[in-house]
Amino acid sequence: MAIRREAPVEYPPAPFDPEDDFPELPCRGRSSVRNRVYPMVRGVLRDLGLDERNYGTAEWNPLGDLIRPGDSVVLKPNLVLHRHPRGGDPVCLVTHGSVVRAVLDYVHLALKGEGRVVIADAPIQETDFDAAVRLAGIDRIVDFYSGMSGLDLKLMDLRQVRALKDERGHVAEWRELPGDPSGYVTVDLGPDSLLAPLERQAARFRVANYPVDETLRYHRPESHRYVISRTILEADVVISLPKLKTHCKAGITVALKNFVGVVGRKECLAHHRKGSPWVGGDEYPHPSPLKALSDRLERAIDGDPRQWRRLLLENLYRVNQRLIRLSGGDPLRDGSWYGNDTVWRMVLDLDRIVIYGRADGTMGDTPQRRILTVVDGIIAGEGEGPLEPEPRAAGLVVGGMDLVALDITAATVMGFDWRKIPLLRNAVELRRWPISAMGDNLEDWEALPVMWNGHRLQLRSLREQRDLGTFKAPRGWTGHIELGPTVPRS
Repeated sequence: MAIRREAPVEYPPAPFDPEDDFPELPCRGRSSVRNRVYPMVRGVLRDLGLDERNYGTAEWNPLGDLIRPGDSVVLKPNLVLHRHPRGGDPVCLVTHGSVVRAVLDYVHLALKGEGRVVIADAPIQETDFDAAVRLAGIDRIVDFYSGMSGLDLKLMDLRQVRALKDERGHVAEWRELPGDPSGYVTVDLGPDSLLAPLERQAARFRVANYPVDETLRYHRPESHRYVISRTILEADVVISLPKLKTHCKAGITVALKNFVGVVGRKECLAHHRKGSPWVGGDEYPHPSPLKALSDRLERAIDGDPRQWRRLLLENLYRVNQRLIRLSGGDPLRDGSWYGNDTVWRMVLDLDRIVIYGRADGTMGDTPQRRILTVVDGIIAGEGEGPLEPEPRAAGLVVGGMDLVALDITAATVMGFDWRKIPLLRNAVELRRWPISAMGDNLEDWEALPVMWNGHRLQLRSLREQRDLGTFKAPRGWTGHIELGPTVPRS
């Protein structure tokens, strides 16, 4: 793992040209505007030891260790939403274009004029994809490269359907989208799905704002199906470009969670199970008839074309929500708490598919593509992520080729104990289609090597130094995932 940190760091303006001359990139030109993000990304690639013997020369080609001329390469940023739902600064929501541009320049270098590059994501159902692309500045990158020869570059919204919401935030219409022009592959993990142990409660699987019947169609006894972009499964290399954020359902969202954005139909994603643990659910901690009624009303409202019925149900929904507040009930819903035992299973299913899945829908015994992750943590998100976070000026770029190791490192930097986060704790224990080669020995993880601004550390020392303090956890996780007190260093 490699981390570069500077503080304070500001995002540069598009198209994010470097301000420095680099010998390996003689044709990039030099920006008159300060851009510290570019050398941070470059420093991470160097610290990962990529093409180490040629570093500092015109021959340095760091991604040449992963990308060969003629390869199909997918860059997968996080474009989750085009605006902040609470009116906050949306820069903490999406992967910034300055990180994408720096990585893309080195992809271009490695391809040597031969191959294909796709920038692709499947954001949440209501997202205006074009607006999210503009927010990230990726449209300016595409414009920049459109005037250059030798790079076949496409921008792709992987969703097959988008939800149009009314002014009150309820789904008024489902609209079909073109999606991946190469099509989709339905991958059925069957009994090997990590959701399989929950099949007795499968009728409770839910995805917020999506039709229940559609979700249950994808998850039945002995069958757990995911609709995956064919472009992803035909790629030779996938470069994941997540945003460093907390996540109300999963604890954190970094490398592992970023691959939720490879599906075409999000109704196949089980995010939680309806109800409390008392009835086999994990939606909220305690039984609540009022919450159960609220859930039924909201699902009846979403997508109903009859205006009179929608207005009636919305009024009942608002009354019900007020009763929940007056009764002193906790605000947690939709699986947004540390007891969510569903979402981590779905996420790890998708990670295994991205690593081992073939374009014919079968799973290989060995990895089918090469994966690199570069994380945008310049302005991270804390609190009620991933959709309503508060900005956190962390000044970080993190990189690695092991998804689990990267997330464990990121969680540690954020001040969280990775062993208390189900997504990470269970990721290290996988036997079938493992995501990490490190195994589940705790001492091995404590000794995980991490490069911090060019200096070699171990995970245990990274945890002790706590340079960034502790990120604010989502309210459903507060007090449950933070690292304990450390002994001050002498």
